[in-house]
Amino acid sequence: MSLAENSTILSYSTVAVVSTGAYAEHFIKALLQCKSFTKVRAVTRTPSDADCDAEKRNRIVELRALGADIHEYTENTVTAFQRAFDGIEVVVSAVGVSAVMTQIEMIDGAIAAGVKWFLPSEFGVSHYTSKYLPFKGPLDHMVDVQQYLEQKAKPKGLAYTIVYTGLAMDYLNPQSIGLIVCKREAVLVGRGGSKVSFTTLADTNRLLIDILSRPTEMQNRVIRYAGSTTNMRELVKLVTGNDRGENVKILSVDEAKARLCELALKKDVMAFFMYCRILIEEGLAQIDRNPDEHLDNNLFPDIKPEHIFETLTNLLNVSDQAKKSPNGVGTQGDAAAAATAAAATAAAASTKPVSPAAE
Repeated sequence: MSLAENSTILSYSTVAVVSTGAYAEHFIKALLQCKSFTKVRAVTRTPSDADCDAEKRNRIVELRALGADIHEYTENTVTAFQRAFDGIEVVVSAVGVSAVMTQIEMIDGAIAAGVKWFLPSEFGVSHYTSKYLPFKGPLDHMVDVQQYLEQKAKPKGLAYTIVYTGLAMDYLNPQSIGLIVCKREAVLVGRGGSKVSFTTLADTNRLLIDILSRPTEMQNRVIRYAGSTTNMRELVKLVTGNDRGENVKILSVDEAKARLCELALKKDVMAFFMYCRILIEEGLAQIDRNPDEHLDNNLFPDIKPEHIFETLTNLLNVSDQAKKSPNGVGTQGDAAAAATAAAATAAAASTKPVSPAAE
């Protein structure tokens, strides 16, 4: 039996996405537009009364109006997730880095509820041990979740799929990888020659829908998909016009590590940005860096991915337009906001990037 014939054996019509922020909101909207699912549930923590949760409450109202079934919970317990997944066949987790380990209770709750398929919160880079940084970073716990799915959940009947797509620069703040778009400047760690995998958020949405429509073929495996692959030096050239010069600040790896420690002690968000830049220089942002890791792009021929050069060019154009606007000064936040809004239209979603911090 061919893969195409075999993929019709399993078919699911109910799906839950855990979280309503970041990628989750876009996933939910894309799933609501897909006619294959009769129920799309958004599982989210109950918003607090804090002002910072006002945006979350607004998202919940919008998703409900679009047709999503909203389920709120207050505690990360197996019982709470079992209730949240009642009547659901497929669970897609899109929780943030700080909540990665709550997926253990989530997985156990899914098993108790009779869920058939679980996709953990990945949709980024693979997890490799860093030789540059002698400590565990915020992404390391994702390995624990993957092992739990393979060793504990799968024997109990819960299928899984790990999806790696690299970095989404139509969603992420370009400054996180050292590109200060609004000033056409860059901070380059090391030589900048290591390869980096990229896939836009819009293309990741399309990938997710395609994966969920082919469960038998896609279950119990790792999917690696990259819309494009290049190195930081090429991106710096695109943004600044050169990979050296007055608009490019170059840090050695040791200098970057020292800067990371300084920022971490201050609990500065730039610490995470520097952490990302160091891992990129080490080559850990390429999702197919090892000989036994191959891209699965050939499995998704209908997706025509946007190249990172096109994504960055759009950001640069929006930044230039913002500078000419009588009401805007052309900040990186302005540029990223407009560019990501345009990209998200293709995915039936909107996004709000992080505002830039001083380098």
